[in-house]
Amino acid sequence: MKKKKQIKTLIITLLALVLLVGGYVAMTLLMPEEEETEETEEDEVVHTIEEDTINKITYTNENGTIELVFNNEKWSSPTDKNCPVNKYTVDSMVSALEEVKASRTIEKEEVDKEEFGLDNPSLVVDFTQKDGTKTTYTLGTLNSVVSKYYFQVSGDEKVYLIDTTMYNSFDYDLLQLAEVEEYPSMGGQDIADYTLTMDGKTLYFVDSKDAAHKKNEEEIPECVWKYGTNKNSLKKMDADLASDVLQAIMGLTNAECVTYNLTDKDLKKCGLDKPKMSLTVHYTKMDQAEEDEEEVTDTDDVKEEKKEAEILDCEFTVYFGDTDSDSGEYYVQMEGSKAIYTMNVSGVNTLMSVFDKK
Repeated sequence: MKKKKQIKTLIITLLALVLLVGGYVAMTLLMPEEEETEETEEDEVVHTIEEDTINKITYTNENGTIELVFNNEKWSSPTDKNCPVNKYTVDSMVSALEEVKASRTIEKEEVDKEEFGLDNPSLVVDFTQKDGTKTTYTLGTLNSVVSKYYFQVSGDEKVYLIDTTMYNSFDYDLLQLAEVEEYPSMGGQDIADYTLTMDGKTLYFVDSKDAAHKKNEEEIPECVWKYGTNKNSLKKMDADLASDVLQAIMGLTNAECVTYNLTDKDLKKCGLDKPKMSLTVHYTKMDQAEEDEEEVTDTDDVKEEKKEAEILDCEFTVYFGDTDSDSGEYYVQMEGSKAIYTMNVSGVNTLMSVFDKK
């Protein structure tokens, strides 16, 4: 009996000890460490250049080396002049180059480049400014503990820790740098009619109220959609179905660029030599209204007259090919374009589903 009591007392003592240790650990975790406090201090600016002075960039990452040149108010690649370089992507690169901040400075008499991965860099960026000044940024390995890269700038032997912005800004190959074409911005009442063709069958969709061409009226009518295989004999379309299809059309978005200089071989490879489906949309947009200059009448009354905005008829056609074996997305090509893109399946499947409706 006495032995059982001793065991019980020992268990209680151990439980109390566990609770005390647990409480201490919790308090320790909640208390900010000195090193963490230093990390939250404002980063030090280690290199800056004057804005809008960079006119040439050459960078090397795991994808290879890419050269970009700024000329005639736009960026281009001497490597492939056909590539429509995305201005906004390069602008983010330039922004990353113009000011570099470091959370920590590593000062050593002799820097061992191998220690920081600077002998086999993750990224090297050489850039030139308009005055001819050349600078090199080198990113070594990623310090996984703090998620920051070791960094060096030419002319400075110090090693710095910088965040991932620089690396992410240059994580592109030439194809990923290509500008992605966008579809016209439209509202439901901007679309006058559209046509879908698949497997040799063509469906015509018409807004019987023609709201698209009545934008100058005080009250624009609600769209009433009709459709069918014969333009002269169309039936009323279910309102929910009409809304879903319009949403799919207005939501058309190209994803990744497959090629920006397509060939017949590319068309065949992507199934666009014989598209699964095509979509032609006729829509309207308002031409910018111009305001007349103020006119002074005999009674010195000032009148302002505005020209009535003009309604412009526009159209576009997009072709849908096979699906990409990796992503499952459709290959698409806009009529007149030399590029092929991928597109999310959701909207495309909505358009295709119309052919299943009776």
